[in-house]
Amino acid sequence: FMQPVPMHFDMLFRHYFNFLIRDLFQVFQFSGLPETINATFLKYCLFCNGKSVFFETDDGRLLALNGNYSGDPDVYYIPQKVIVTNPTLKKSYLMERDTECVVVYCTETDVYNQVSEFGGLYTLLCRTATMLADSDLSINVAQKNKRLINVLAAEDQKTKDAIDAVVHKQYEGEPYAVVMKSLIDNVQSVPIAEKSSNNDIMQLIESHQYILSHFYESLGLQTHDQMKKERLITAEINDNDNIAKLNIDNILYTIQSGLNKVNEKYGTSVTVQLNPILLEKPEPKETDDSQSDSNQTDTADAEPTEQPEIEINITAEDNADVELNIDTGGVDDGNNNPVQ
Repeated sequence: FMQPVPMHFDMLFRHYFNFLIRDLFQVFQFSGLPETINATFLKYCLFCNGKSVFFETDDGRLLALNGNYSGDPDVYYIPQKVIVTNPTLKKSYLMERDTECVVVYCTETDVYNQVSEFGGLYTLLCRTATMLADSDLSINVAQKNKRLINVLAAEDQKTKDAIDAVVHKQYEGEPYAVVMKSLIDNVQSVPIAEKSSNNDIMQLIESHQYILSHFYESLGLQTHDQMKKERLITAEINDNDNIAKLNIDNILYTIQSGLNKVNEKYGTSVTVQLNPILLEKPEPKETDDSQSDSNQTDTADAEPTEQPEIEINITAEDNADVELNIDTGGVDDGNNNPVQ
């Protein structure tokens, strides 16, 4: 159970697909669902297949399952019938759309999707999971390549074994190694690493962050590209927010429109809303430049400090020499000239 597993693409793809779909499931929250409907399976149908079929079984249960189109299309090329097959139901249901059942779609384009396995956001999930898996593999290779600094060439097996022993001790933490001079003379070092590759890992990490950020933006969640080095201005942030709002509002509107038909037909009160946590926006913080400008402005607008008045009374006898040493404490005469 605790043995290390070599990284490979299939394992990483499944990891990121499950990771992304868990995040996606947290975005939308359903309320008012009957006990006979599984909310998680409903989300799977909507986001991975593009639609879910709400219908009543022969025993009066209201279910929401995956279904496929069937029958002749209408004037807008949308099939008029839906077929639902489930082994637990022990029968197939062939129903008239919007009459015997209600089809709830994920997006507007899913109405015309004829292949249920690739509807909703399934393509976006697979694309992002594929790119993130490839990114992880590239980062892992770059990490391993960083350890390969040079290759040592030996003339015979005995010299090779001696080199292996020295290198092994160095990796185990030995601070030094004593070798025969003849060993050094018989070893040739071939450098592998190049100076230009020092930033390869950082570039791969930035690319990884961009792929993940692009997924959330495509979904419609507010995010800012982490590869952008410049400080985001308010106008750019507002533009990103508006684009994200269009995407997520379209999904939310399409699902709720279908649920309204479900409520009207079956007397339910099912609704969908965004996770309230996603609607909370942090208060903007002033940048360092603005704080610096503010400090400069406050300093420029500040009123000059009043100079303290110094009163000196001297009493001395006639013809007496008087020497005074007065520390004015930085007091000036108003023209930046110190008082003498």
